[in-house]
Amino acid sequence: MIYLDNAATTWPKPESVYRAVYDCMKYFGANPGRSGHKMAIKAAQEIYECRELVAEFFSLSNAENVIFTQNATQGLNIVIKGILNPGDHIICTAMDHNSILRTVYSMHEDIEYTIVDADKYGQIDVSYLETLVKPNTKLIAMTHVSNVCGTVLPVKEVSQICKKHNILFLLDASQSAGILDIDMRRDNIDYLCAPGHKSLYGPMGTGVLLINSPIIPKPIYVGGTGSNSASLSQPDILPDRLESGTLNLPGISGLYKGIEFVTQIGTENILRSEKEMTSFLIDGLSEMKNFKISGLGKNENRTGVVSFYHTKKDCVEIAEYLNLEYDIAIRSMYHCAYLAHKALGTDGTGTVRASIGYFNKLSDIKTLLYALEKID
Repeated sequence: MIYLDNAATTWPKPESVYRAVYDCMKYFGANPGRSGHKMAIKAAQEIYECRELVAEFFSLSNAENVIFTQNATQGLNIVIKGILNPGDHIICTAMDHNSILRTVYSMHEDIEYTIVDADKYGQIDVSYLETLVKPNTKLIAMTHVSNVCGTVLPVKEVSQICKKHNILFLLDASQSAGILDIDMRRDNIDYLCAPGHKSLYGPMGTGVLLINSPIIPKPIYVGGTGSNSASLSQPDILPDRLESGTLNLPGISGLYKGIEFVTQIGTENILRSEKEMTSFLIDGLSEMKNFKISGLGKNENRTGVVSFYHTKKDCVEIAEYLNLEYDIAIRSMYHCAYLAHKALGTDGTGTVRASIGYFNKLSDIKTLLYALEKID
């Protein structure tokens, strides 16, 4: 199989990730922080070492401010629902995934929200965004990279607006963590959410929420933490305040090895590899008469997420053809980001999305282009 659905989840994983998950389940898969025996202590140690690695990877000063989640969506819900109060205002963008937009909309009866439009390339006007700030604006939530077209949004510029107006900044790094350099302190990011199973190369069912602000979200669920068990109140300390229930220890063990792999390769080398293949794909698509690229038709200010459509054929049929005839795994339609498609002008058609990962080869892209030429 040629796998080009890495924006959904990366595959394959490094061998060290598979081994870590297996070893954890077989040799020390006890409940961390709940008992004093050696298996439980080993499990707790494994989790804390992963916290430290995550904090170092994203330049967060305190490892206890790393919260493990089951995915980025859970982290985004924790921040948005745990920070905003009735009457508050939040700004988000048309390029955001539904994990932000649906969370915000679910609160629309109690809060105000503004969605910043994007142009046909998936870019936003930072100056216009600043004009939308109100006295009650408390949070700006934004994706780092569009999961539809790969456009990189202006994180540093938006974070400066937040700093200027004393607004909290939440970054959805679902499509950037492990590919782009992210420094929470340098870039003034208050909250960062990322899945473990995408370009951090960890298992599904893992994610992280990093908190770089003294303002801690209210917990949106509570329960057992292993600490302060005599009290019916949820502990105030982190990470316990936002982590209730048994953590995904095998997943976290795998996530550690995934991040270790990314660190050893280097995000700059991963990005360089993906850009080489992205450039080849964009050039090939540009030469085809009936295929059109959605978003930026160049290899600048973007990652290896490339969406395209055919002027005469349905995108679902194209994806099915690639799957059945060439064993190419690819995604089609709206990618859980319909407003992004409206901005890009593909809300009536959807797109075919090829998303490149570190383990892809140039030959994969050549085969994809060969298959698409048979349609064009």
